[in-house]
Amino acid sequence: MFKLSTDWLESGPNDYELKKYKLLAAITEYGNLIKGDKLAPVLDEIEIHLENLYKFQHQKDILDDRMKTIKGIDVDNMELEYEYPENSREMEDIVRVASDAVFLFEKLYKNLRERWRENEKSVKLSFIPDKKIGFKLGYFLITDYNNNLLIYSFNKPDKMNDNWKKFKLELIESMPYDMTSLSNFVINKSLEESDRVFIRCDFAKQMPFEDCALPLSKFVLFHTLKHNL
Repeated sequence: MFKLSTDWLESGPNDYELKKYKLLAAITEYGNLIKGDKLAPVLDEIEIHLENLYKFQHQKDILDDRMKTIKGIDVDNMELEYEYPENSREMEDIVRVASDAVFLFEKLYKNLRERWRENEKSVKLSFIPDKKIGFKLGYFLITDYNNNLLIYSFNKPDKMNDNWKKFKLELIESMPYDMTSLSNFVINKSLEESDRVFIRCDFAKQMPFEDCALPLSKFVLFHTLKHNL
């Protein structure tokens, strides 16, 4: 998607007003996507942009520190006084817009996380027929908004894995949803793979499936498996 390219800060032309215009336009688009609950792709992009901005600011600080020169001694505090080289006009503009971007993206990130946590309350997980302990494999059953039963296979995350985005759900089957189909799948697979756990996911409200409901259910499942079992 990338409403704002990943190299927007460094790429030309290096004009503060133009870069600020592009930044504000992207922030507005991201905000509208958040209002429409298309949260997952926006989350990915905000995190990438903030990582790049933090990296730029850190590297700029290191560069400034390396280029400083001693100009004297503060006798009162017994400290060296340093002089820093002046930035070019272009570099000053980039530093200014980077600072603006960090402020705006951090504010947007906060809004997105609040929306994420609110939608998280709509995700309901239930074990079929009941909760198991000591399992390593499982099936995750989701009914989408087209009344399809989506069946995913997963490995329980280990204690060292703290990144839900790396938690893999493998779609193994899709079928029209009805209770008979769901029950038959669980019964048959329970006989074949008794060490598997079966977890069903339902949504209390409608959200964009690929951009919100599915990644949100993955997030909730990951933390349920990680912390509650």
